[in-house]
Amino acid sequence: MIALLSFRRAWLHVRAGLGRMVLSILAVALGVALVVATRLMNLAVLDAFLDTVDGMAGRAALTIRAGENLTFDEDTVKTVEAIPGVTLAVPLVRSIAFPDDGTGEILTVHGVDLTNDAAVRVYHRGDNADVVDDLLVFISQKDSIILGRQFAERRGLQAGSRLDLVTPTGVMPFVVRGLLDAQGLAATLGGRLVVMDIQAAQAAFTEPGQVTQIDLLVQPGHEEAVKAAVAAALPPGLTVEEPAIRKAVIRKTVAGFQAMLTAFALLAVVAGFVICYSRLGAIFEARTWEVGLLRAVGLRRWVVASELLKESLILGLLGTAVGVPLGLAIGKFGFPLTAKLAALQYRLPVPITPPAMYPSAVLVGLAVGLGAALLAALGPALRLASKQPVAALTLRGRDVPTALRPPRLVLWLGMIGLAAGLILFQRRTEQAELGNVTTALLAILGCAGAWPLVRGSSGVVSSLWQRLFGPTGRLAAGHLREQSRRAALTVATLGVGLGAILMFGIVAWSFERTLEAQLTSMFKADLYVTSAFESEGWMSAPLSEGLLADLTDLPGVELVSGEQRQTIGYRGGMPVLVAHDPSSFVNPKVCHWRLEDGALAGALDRVAEGKALLVSSTFAQQFKTAVGDALELPSPHGLQRLPVLGITATEPTVAVIMSRELFKRAWNDPQVRWARIVVQPGADRDGVAAEIARRIGPEYRLQVRTLAQLVGHFTGQVRQAFSFLYLMEAVTLLLVLIGLGDTLASGVLERTREFGMMRAVGLRRSRLFAMVVLEGLAIGLLGLLLAVAAGMALGIFWVEIQFPALLGWDLDLHFPTAFASMAAGLTVLLCLTGALLPAWRAARLSVPAALRNE
Repeated sequence: MIALLSFRRAWLHVRAGLGRMVLSILAVALGVALVVATRLMNLAVLDAFLDTVDGMAGRAALTIRAGENLTFDEDTVKTVEAIPGVTLAVPLVRSIAFPDDGTGEILTVHGVDLTNDAAVRVYHRGDNADVVDDLLVFISQKDSIILGRQFAERRGLQAGSRLDLVTPTGVMPFVVRGLLDAQGLAATLGGRLVVMDIQAAQAAFTEPGQVTQIDLLVQPGHEEAVKAAVAAALPPGLTVEEPAIRKAVIRKTVAGFQAMLTAFALLAVVAGFVICYSRLGAIFEARTWEVGLLRAVGLRRWVVASELLKESLILGLLGTAVGVPLGLAIGKFGFPLTAKLAALQYRLPVPITPPAMYPSAVLVGLAVGLGAALLAALGPALRLASKQPVAALTLRGRDVPTALRPPRLVLWLGMIGLAAGLILFQRRTEQAELGNVTTALLAILGCAGAWPLVRGSSGVVSSLWQRLFGPTGRLAAGHLREQSRRAALTVATLGVGLGAILMFGIVAWSFERTLEAQLTSMFKADLYVTSAFESEGWMSAPLSEGLLADLTDLPGVELVSGEQRQTIGYRGGMPVLVAHDPSSFVNPKVCHWRLEDGALAGALDRVAEGKALLVSSTFAQQFKTAVGDALELPSPHGLQRLPVLGITATEPTVAVIMSRELFKRAWNDPQVRWARIVVQPGADRDGVAAEIARRIGPEYRLQVRTLAQLVGHFTGQVRQAFSFLYLMEAVTLLLVLIGLGDTLASGVLERTREFGMMRAVGLRRSRLFAMVVLEGLAIGLLGLLLAVAAGMALGIFWVEIQFPALLGWDLDLHFPTAFASMAAGLTVLLCLTGALLPAWRAARLSVPAALRNE
């Protein structure tokens, strides 16, 4: 038992062959690093959003809302504070603003009754006197604000400083009359918090008497009863929920984003596993004669296998020791990018708190590193330990015959059938949780396809290489055929690694091109006016409805049409209400709506009148909605029951489309996100744009774009959203380089005597160098073929099934030709680079030393 637990002999072997194992250690380290980084970023982003929810809720047990950023009557407070068990009802106005300095930094506005100390203490543990010197002066001056101390210190602001903020009604001057220490919401947002008196916030951001939420404190132990009583007392359209429910929604929302990160890390781990399997198999088989000798003197099989597994365990520990700190560094570096991406997609405030140390991320990395190393060594160790001593002793100085056999047809068909079954099941049930299982299964199928690809193409490669490169090419192709097992493992690494890169390239390009096609087919106006700032993810900040009248009065403007978007809760989902002015539905100069077959006659006219709805195809699919169905949508003025008269694919989001007049009336929101402008015939479009920027732009801080510029803006945001993948792609390409370099380097070591004989009979160093390089090039090209097949399979699955299930967007499949060509060229370059060092080593071999090698 003591000998079984001892790692002394295993460590001696590892130390002696450390040079041959270093690439495998690095492969394990990179796989562990991606897993740790992914886990760290997922947890940090989720916790940051949950901290934001906690900060917004403070000590409140229940929250009453009409939806995201929607307002309702402040008199609701009187209704709910009279309910037994409610100890305090706190009305709030929540909005956003921007410092007028061009940075685009989002400030969260929190309007609360500062004269009610009990209400303030729900969110701030200190005394008001500690924050504001004179509360009466603060209340009497409508320009008074309290800033987060961190933000103020970064900007050099202090009590008495002036701060101009961009609000929906334009640029407004405010005076800093207090600073909040870094606690609660102020800490989560990095000080990007503005606190105002509720009446001042209503004047600047909503309407008098309108609030965005009411927070309730209740008697301990009465939460459920109070919640039921409040829900019964509220008018239809208002909901009461616990902060825990809000957190559950955030978790569900961010789960799709986390699954996307996890999928990439999973594919990288598969590539690292294949590298480890290949290297450990080669190292163990090189010691076959030694193992045979030990078995001949009485060492048991299980002892041999356990010693080999100990070596792999040490290798996994070394890789994990490198990979965990590397993953933590990658996670901290990538956190701002992933946080911005999540906020961009899910329209949440961008968290600024740096990620903390998560023990679970380290534990997961440790489990992956050790598990991958042990699993990679299990097959070769058992195979070697089971070899008869006599057979093993005969292999001294000879190559070990390949023990790998192609998967049986039944196994192939079983895996293909399982993958097809999972895909069909997910398409019918829309369970995104199955996506990563299917992704892993497709990756395994890609690995399994490497063997028949190498074996089946060996004759073609040999003929082509001989025709292109003569005898040197024939020798390179011949060795590829002889060592097809190891070559197949390297091709599998290339296929999975490059396939993952191609998969996400297909997803990103399909997203970009789909968005571009939908925008250009629908939007027909000449100019598009938005805020220069973005508020909720990709959404432009809201603007006052008065902007539309100001634009209409400008010379050269024929028509102005506004649009607003807000998210509501509906049947467990979060669709977007898209509200257009009537002209957008009836004037083809503004918008062109492509309705799917089955739309009722006059659908657009009735929607423009506020008597009916359109829905996007993604909404119809998610909520199983057909033309003629009636939707009951919650609003601050009760349920709005309207028929669906058409389904359109021109709106990419999960959306309900309606007239803005109906939206203003039912949802209390007169603001707009976009203004579309039709220029008068004969007027100069660029001149009108310049006039808007000159006369109105400074007041509202506007951005004026043409359709081409607007499309370019949104497609640029898509590229930015996927930019976090570049780091993971770089790590994956490094894994590919390691896999190829490891295969060729081990091949050179094992053929040292063969190369010595070639040199002894007159083969030039340059020919030997070229032979190794050509072998690497052949492996790289085969890996590219497999990567295209694997990447296309994964890409089609993600575009058609997984991405819509995760994010609710239906995408058209587009193949990124330029990206794929660039990736292919880079792969060929990496293959040549990975072959250079082994080729140089082969060419520099000493002939006498090589001939003496065993």
